[in-house]
Amino acid sequence: MAFKTKIEFYLPCPVFDTHFHASHMRGEELDLSYILSTAFNDNLVAALDIAIDEELFSWRCSLADSFANLYLSAGIHPSSTGKNRPAIRNQSQGNTISSTSKENQIDWDSRFERIRAQCMHPAVIAIGETGLDFYRDFIPRKHQELAFRYHLELAAELNLPIIVHNRNADKKLLSIISESTCRHGVFHCFSSDWETAKAALDLGYYISFAGNLSYKNADEIRAAALLIPRDRLLIETDSPYLSPRPMRGRTNHPGHIGYTLKALAELRKEDIEILAKSMVENALLLFGLSRDKVLTRDRTALH
Repeated sequence: MAFKTKIEFYLPCPVFDTHFHASHMRGEELDLSYILSTAFNDNLVAALDIAIDEELFSWRCSLADSFANLYLSAGIHPSSTGKNRPAIRNQSQGNTISSTSKENQIDWDSRFERIRAQCMHPAVIAIGETGLDFYRDFIPRKHQELAFRYHLELAAELNLPIIVHNRNADKKLLSIISESTCRHGVFHCFSSDWETAKAALDLGYYISFAGNLSYKNADEIRAAALLIPRDRLLIETDSPYLSPRPMRGRTNHPGHIGYTLKALAELRKEDIEILAKSMVENALLLFGLSRDKVLTRDRTALH
């Protein structure tokens, strides 16, 4: 396959891309293997490929097998919670019930069993992404909430950090987390206000920023980013989405993360190398990875 898109990289310091979607980059005119190989040979310390659903897991595992510092999550994005249909899980009883009408029913038990099994793979270091998306709102909220509660339970049980997706659902999402015992995770691609960030921090979560931090209309996001303690900050690309300025309008990839790092350092008036080093350490701590083994690309760094 011929790749026509020109690939550019900006990785001024060692950095950990805590959130990108390899499966969604497959349809772009990008040579993913070349991008990851080049980035890892430069300053990309590690990267976490985030699940959208339970499909393509074997392909994602094969990709991770090719790169020692490429890790995986397992989970179901809120926009993917409307799939498949033979039965629905009774949330209060935790069992499967049948109905004569199967139009809007989902086999939650089978889906959740697959996610649990995927979490056993040695490359999987996190659960998600999961959460609530009331911005698009084309998936019934009850489906999103049920799946989110399951992911929180599983994360707490397996002691894995959870990757939280939040769009226009601050209060409900924080309420569900508060009702759970999961206090180990990250609010990815943060796009809410400081009040929400403070509540997430109080619950024990990290806050991660993506390329939209650099957009002109992102004053509220930048205001929150100024106040996050350095030891609770993470950074990501969320690629192939949200290309940072000056790459906006082009397909995003992990090699662009340096632009978001630069924007965040300038905003906070911090030394870019010191900030980058802190965020790498934060990611290693959150995901339970050994610094020495990650930096030497030793797969036994996994828990």
